[in-house]
Order: sequence, then structure tokens, then C-alpha cells
Amino acid sequence: MLCIVFSILSCKKKRVEDGTLTYLDSSSSPELTVFKAPEEAPKNNTFSVYVRYEGGEWIDLHEYDAEVDGGNLKVPIYHMAFVSFDADFSKKIEVKVQKNNGSMSNVSIRPDIEGIKPTNINDNTITFSLTRPGKVSVEVNGDLHNNLMVFANRPEENPVAQGTPNVYYYGPGIHKIGGNGQGTITLKSNDKVYIAGGAIVYGNIEGTGVDNVSISGRGILCGGMYTDHAYPHTVGKNLIKLENSTNINIEGITLLNTVSWNVRLNFCNTVSCKNMKLMGWTINSDGINPVASRDVVIDDCFIRGYDDCISIKGSYAPSANPLAKDTKNITVQNCILWIDQGRAVAIGPESYSTELRLYENINFKNIDVLYNENYNVEWAKGAISILIGDDATARNVKFEDVRVDRLGLNTNFITIAILQSTYNVSPGKRIENITFNRVSLNTTQQPLQNRIWGYDATKKVSGVTFSNLKIGGTTINNTTSGFFDINSFSENIIFN
Repeated sequence: MLCIVFSILSCKKKRVEDGTLTYLDSSSSPELTVFKAPEEAPKNNTFSVYVRYEGGEWIDLHEYDAEVDGGNLKVPIYHMAFVSFDADFSKKIEVKVQKNNGSMSNVSIRPDIEGIKPTNINDNTITFSLTRPGKVSVEVNGDLHNNLMVFANRPEENPVAQGTPNVYYYGPGIHKIGGNGQGTITLKSNDKVYIAGGAIVYGNIEGTGVDNVSISGRGILCGGMYTDHAYPHTVGKNLIKLENSTNINIEGITLLNTVSWNVRLNFCNTVSCKNMKLMGWTINSDGINPVASRDVVIDDCFIRGYDDCISIKGSYAPSANPLAKDTKNITVQNCILWIDQGRAVAIGPESYSTELRLYENINFKNIDVLYNENYNVEWAKGAISILIGDDATARNVKFEDVRVDRLGLNTNFITIAILQSTYNVSPGKRIENITFNRVSLNTTQQPLQNRIWGYDATKKVSGVTFSNLKIGGTTINNTTSGFFDINSFSENIIFN
């Protein structure tokens, strides 16, 4: 694997002359790994970023470019930068950021809960420190569009070795599936895809009816060679699409410039998505969508897109789908979400089923939503959204330690509704036992009305409990202070 490994202590360094590896001869040395980018890697010139262990030598990182915010346009509007490295964090990590086209008079580093403050601010340069792995956004002079993401990972555990059986191995460099970067890796049971640090793979990955598959590494899976727009859905390829499959592990990789959903899990069981970084700009560049799936864990991921970050659906089809089934046991935790338009967290409304279906045991824990702007569509509201159609029931859903920083125009904080949207063949049946613990909207701006709506006297929302709900730092104890619109088909709405 071509990488640069730096270990900083007070003992002697040992250097390989080609510059690809620098390390100490002590096995107890702290480790800092930077993967060399391919020469053709997308480059963002807004920032120059350097990293080191405290007191060590600065290492120049490659600033990758991620296209963001475009929607129905044929090209993106903005370009976000991101950098990545691995460290064991046995010592403090220092990061230096230089803005190449102006001063840095006002800098924020989010999420706020990390408590990271820039130091040594000097016109166009700042430094800050990291004491643990994380994903942080550096925003200069209030610019949310052209920000810098810093992805600090722990070293990989048990990386896949080249030559291992049943492995699609992609080492450092550029790889174009199908020769033109528009091809597909088709998985079989027990296959692994390993995208090494410093590798960019153009194309997509699919598997149907497979068991025990993994997609991992520190490299990038990119849809940048596709020219299809996201509509119609049958044209745009998902970067990762798995159907009727079990025992799936996706970990560590970056997904970039998809033309449709990033990760689509149709009718899958036992799935882990961990430490992924997903950035998309086109409409329907959803992040991770479990569709009629069970036992799914989404952990420690960064998602920025144009539509929904996490969208949990009963099914997805142009008409009633006989394959639709219960969606249950979904956990989303320790994630950072950013949606330029759409919803950060969405349950429903799609089921497309003529039979009763169930969304059950769905948990969101320790989530930071850095930005969310809704579509200006009446039914598609909410940074946190539960919309149920197609005779389905949603129950036993919990939001705990969810922090929403900023809302855009036309955007609700919380929407819970039984409805029949353009994506449903009938209204939903029931929403019950929904819990919010320590959920907050941190901006002082007044949101659009939050909404809890049942459909009619037989299709009700029942049992929604808010404990320590805050808006702009104020604890919400009633519907008025929380800007809630609750209709007569909703009952047992409790504020603690």
C-alpha cells in the first residue's frame, strides 16, 4: 500500500529514500498515516492543510474537491474541500489550515459539541488540535458552501491484503470500472471489495441475493464518470446497491459525486455501515437508504447531499410492491449530517404497498445536523421527519441527543404526519410511541411551525413524548413555545 506513515517521538527517524514512508524504529511510536493522492485526483485550491503530531514536522495533505449543492442543475454550484488521515491519537494531533484566497477573520469549527477552538489565527492561517478521531467542518467568514471537512480516522484494523481470495483489490491510483468508469462490480457471496488509501475507483458496486460481503478501505468510490442525471430513477446508478442480501459490512470508504442514491439497501438483513464519508450534489443524492430492511447499524458517518441523508423506506417502486415488508431494528448513531436541500433524518413516506406494513424499533443517537434546508413542498418538511403512508404503522422510534445547528429557508425542525403523498398509494395507518430525549435546535431563528398531524379519526398519531426539548437554548414545555401545530387527530402529546 503506497502511503506516508509518520511517527513522531524524540528518537531517531528512519526514512525510505523514495519519500513514500517515514517512520521511527520504535514499535511504540505514535502513528500518523497520510495516503498519497493520485495525480489526477480532484483538487480543491481554496485551502492548504497540514497535519502533525504535537511538536512534530508538518505534513502537507491533499485537499480533495467535493461538488455540493446543485439539485436539478446539470452542474454543481459549490465546491467543498476535504482532507483525510489516520492516527492512533496516542498524542495530540495539530491541524493547520491556510485560506489561499483571502483572510480568515471569522472561523468556526463544528459540530460545536466537540468544543474545538482555532488558535494562532494569523490573517489567513489557523491551527487547532484534535485529541480523538472525528469529522469536523471548518467554516470561514460564515461560508457554509465552500467549507473544509477534516476526516481524522483511527488506523485500519485488519486491512484486506492484496491477493486474498474473493477480493476485488484496488491499490493506490485511478481505476475505471468497465474501462470508462461507468461499469459495475457485481458481487457474489463472500466477496470483498477493498479500496486502499490513495485509490479512486470510478464506477458502482451491486449485489443481489448475496451473503457475507464487505466493502472497505480508505479510498474513494466515485460516480464522476457518469453523465446520467438522477431522474428518472431507472437511469441514475446508485454507487452501492444491495438487494435481498445479508451480512453486509461497509466501512471506511468515501463516496463521491453519485448521480443517484449513494447507498441503497433493498430488503437486506444484518448490515453495518461504519465510518463512511458521503458527499453528493445532485437531486436524489440520498446518503444511506435502508428500504424494507432489518437489523441495520449506521455508525460514525458523515453525509452531505441534496435530498435525504438517512431515508428509511418501506419500499420504492412506481406502483404497489409485493416485496414490501416490515422495516425494523435500525440504529443510526454518532453521525454528522448536512443536507443542502431535503431532510437529514427521514422515516417514510414510501412503501408502495397494498398490505399493512410496519416501521418499528428505529433509534437515532448522538447525531449532529450541521445544516438542513427543506424542499418548498408542503408534505416534505422537517429536519427530523416521520411521514407514514400506504397503510403502514410507525412505532417505537426514539431520537436521543440529536442536535440541529442551522435551518435554511422553508424548513421545519420536526414533522410527524400520517399522509398520502405523491409517493403513496394510500394514507398511513398509525404513528405511536415516539420519544425525543435531549433533542435541540440550536439556532435562535424561529423555525417554521413544527407539525404533528394525524390523518383522520381512525388514523391517528398517539403517544409522542418530548423530554428536554430545546429551541434556541430555551426548554420547550408546551406547544406554543415549541411552535407546534398539532391537529385533532393527534393525542397523548407530552412535554417534560
